[in-house]
Order: sequence, then C-alpha cells, then structure tokens
Amino acid sequence: MKKLIQVTAAIILTLGMSMAAAPMADAQGNNAAAKNQKRAVKEDIKGDKRDLKQDQAELRRLRADLRAAETAGDRSRAARDRDAIRNLQAQMRNDRIDIQQDKAEVKAVVKGSKKGK
Repeated sequence: MKKLIQVTAAIILTLGMSMAAAPMADAQGNNAAAKNQKRAVKEDIKGDKRDLKQDQAELRRLRADLRAAETAGDRSRAARDRDAIRNLQAQMRNDRIDIQQDKAEVKAVVKGSKKGK
C-alpha cells in the first residue's frame, strides 16, 4: 500500500509539473519541466532502492528464522516463514521492475527534452 501511494504521488507530481509548464511555449520552459520531472522520478528511484535494501535485510532475517524453525523442528513456523519469504521475494521482484521502468522513464524524459531544443 505504501508503494502504491508513493507511485501515485510521483505520477501526480510529474503530471502536475508538466501541466504547470504547458502554457510555456518556449524551449526553456519545456526543458525546465523536463528537469523537474526527471528530478521527481530520480527521487522516487532513490526511495525505491532504499525500500529494496530494507526488504533484503528483512529477507535475511526471515531466512535465519526459517533455519531456526527447521532446527527446532517447528513445522508450522517454518511453513509460515517460507510463505513470508516467498511473498517478500515476489514483492522485491516487482520493486526491481518498478525501478527499471522509472529509469526508462527518466531516459525518455531526457530524450524528449533534447528533441524540443
């Protein structure tokens, strides 16, 4: 849910910045809007990478808990930890995809601003 809110906020900010810059007809106005959009997306990428590192630490903790549960012979706790690991890995895969898409968006913004010159 937190990720969805962050993505939605980034989209709204980028749309707002591009809408605010729309009345500017000159090339400098378009470049300023592109820079603002690029900056917003880069900040989003930084946040995503920070979240990914936190998820990796959580994954290490879950794996240690799983080993402890298996050593103790606690099958229900081990199954619960395996499910949590599986869900976290899926979330991390999606986060990595989001980061790649954001990077592609930055490249598209840069490429688009260069065409407007």
